[in-house]
Amino acid sequence: MDIRALLENAGFAEGFVLPVAPYTNWTRHRQDGVFHPNTAPLADDPGAVYPWANAVLICVYPYTPYEDETLVASYYPASNRAYHAMKRLLVTLNENSVRAERAETPYREQLAAYGIGARMDNQLLYLEPYGTYFNLQGAMLALPEPVAYTPPRKPEEVCDHCGLCKTVCFGAIKGDYAFDWTRCVHTYMEGEPIPRDAMEWLPSLLGCMRCQTVCPKNPKTTVPIPNEIRETLDPVAVLQGNRKEAEPLIGKNLAAPKRLLRQAIVLAANRGREDALLHLFQLQKTDGARFKEELDYAISLLQKE
Repeated sequence: MDIRALLENAGFAEGFVLPVAPYTNWTRHRQDGVFHPNTAPLADDPGAVYPWANAVLICVYPYTPYEDETLVASYYPASNRAYHAMKRLLVTLNENSVRAERAETPYREQLAAYGIGARMDNQLLYLEPYGTYFNLQGAMLALPEPVAYTPPRKPEEVCDHCGLCKTVCFGAIKGDYAFDWTRCVHTYMEGEPIPRDAMEWLPSLLGCMRCQTVCPKNPKTTVPIPNEIRETLDPVAVLQGNRKEAEPLIGKNLAAPKRLLRQAIVLAANRGREDALLHLFQLQKTDGARFKEELDYAISLLQKE
């Protein structure tokens, strides 16, 4: 069985089969509060959580940024496609008598530990030839033979610490790999009310990818934003109630009202979309308590236009 051929058939560009090992340095950082609390479920010692596995499979799904990412970053539709590619791959692996289960482990730490990728100041992982434009999906495997494989890449420092990502950041990037997740707009995608200063900063639906766009190490190739994405994820269209249409594009989790609707309220205001006011007033009547902070911000801003 050629695992790499199966990877490509599923839609991935490449993948890495690594030994099962604990990541104690990453665990220490998590305990120190460096990472978002949502990292708590990640299996930092995969062997303890998946005792039957003898290999970690990390799959790379690259994407190309949109020419205009001020509506939504291309990462989010790509991550949804990558998720479904992994589901297809797991089915194929199990059909080929390889036990395989999707796993949430610290993928970036694993790849960096083997010198496959390099950490950047923006906390993203740089991987040739994609830069930071890729999604990672992982699985635990039970292969016929244990894995003792070290990828043929040497650890190296890629980040020049030029400061561009820090300049365009909301305040999370401190330079020299220092990072404050509480000041990363991306963290306000979990459904909690968005702080006022983060609302004012919010540049697009579903977080912020400015630190990638300005990075001189990233490829500069772009593609036009698909019409389906532009029309479906238009903030006023979201407010009109087309969340179900968004699910096939970005996935059910991101299309949940607590995420997508909350951010559409804010983005509509930041774009000066006065045509959103009618929908905002209606939402204020039906779900005003749930989205109070965002609705107050958006209605106040648009009524000043």
